[in-house]
Amino acid sequence: MSLPDLKPQMETCGAPIVVEPAGPEDAPLWDNFVESHPEGRYCHLWGYRRTLEEAYGYHCVYLKFLGSGQLVGVFPSIQVRRRRWLISQPFNEYGGPLTLSLSCEQYGQLTRLLLREAQREGCESIEIRGGIGCEAAGRAASWKFQPLHSYALLRLGDPEHLWKKVVSYEARKGVNKARKAGLVAEVRRGARAVEQPFYHLYLMSMKRLGVPPHPWRFFLELAAGIGDRLVASWVMEGKQPVAILLGATSGRRVHIFVIASEPRAWPMRPSDLAHWELIEWACRQHLEVFDFGSARYSGQIQFKKKWGIEFHDYGYYLLGSAESTGKLKSGTVRTSSKSMAAMATLWKWVMPLALTRRIGPPIRKYLTK
Repeated sequence: MSLPDLKPQMETCGAPIVVEPAGPEDAPLWDNFVESHPEGRYCHLWGYRRTLEEAYGYHCVYLKFLGSGQLVGVFPSIQVRRRRWLISQPFNEYGGPLTLSLSCEQYGQLTRLLLREAQREGCESIEIRGGIGCEAAGRAASWKFQPLHSYALLRLGDPEHLWKKVVSYEARKGVNKARKAGLVAEVRRGARAVEQPFYHLYLMSMKRLGVPPHPWRFFLELAAGIGDRLVASWVMEGKQPVAILLGATSGRRVHIFVIASEPRAWPMRPSDLAHWELIEWACRQHLEVFDFGSARYSGQIQFKKKWGIEFHDYGYYLLGSAESTGKLKSGTVRTSSKSMAAMATLWKWVMPLALTRRIGPPIRKYLTK
């Protein structure tokens, strides 16, 4: 994949910053910028906007940053009017502005301009999830950082080296067990990555986790919006999928965000095979980073650790007045509250599977998680 070089634009780093709404005509340049940025994820891409608008009806606020008339940054977000927030980005541990290396003065300008745009949208503050790559901006006034969890990365390279020297014995044992059981993995892209019975497996997995699911349309619109960047590892037992690992590429990174599996197949270790198949595929595509996403719970951390990953801390950036960011802080931890834990338990053990696809999406839209 040939990516545009950001270096020729570095002369703009002393120019005043201008913030403007981005429109459909900006989509190609926007995506080129995201693909070129080392911290660009699929949720920064223009096609994710389509997903949020069509699947959930969100009002999206996508802003471009200009210096000397050249693109020096992008900022995707949604408006949550009931809370008077801009959120970047919903349903992700990542979000926030992606910028070139700007000066301290320019980051200060950017802070004021972002708050001005939020006010124009009827919002008094901004919640930036992850904010990986905007740490320099986060040192400006009015920004507050709330630590949360870690995210996990595997540096890619030669797959044989990864298999022998990086991946743990436990992971290799799981992959070999799956293969000996006759399971076969294949990588699918675009709409094929999320065709049925993906959604049925996904619904079952979300119910086990006690998490309200996305509507199927979310995944269909994601495939339509980002195309072959959507990628999945399907593990088959004969003609029946027993595990599907879903992710998306951006630049030289693949980021996984859904694992759906059939419980009866767990003794055969299909999830291990799904991960290794996608890791091998990413190496063959000359990608450089396999992004496992957040690592929050002990079991999740142990599973990811066996692949030889490195952990990095992340949190939320809260941008606004002291009063408004205080409100935001309570919002960021809401999903860990006792009431949310009780809701998750009810969802897991009481909610019929047939109702989860009808009731879950409206709850998910409200939570933005």
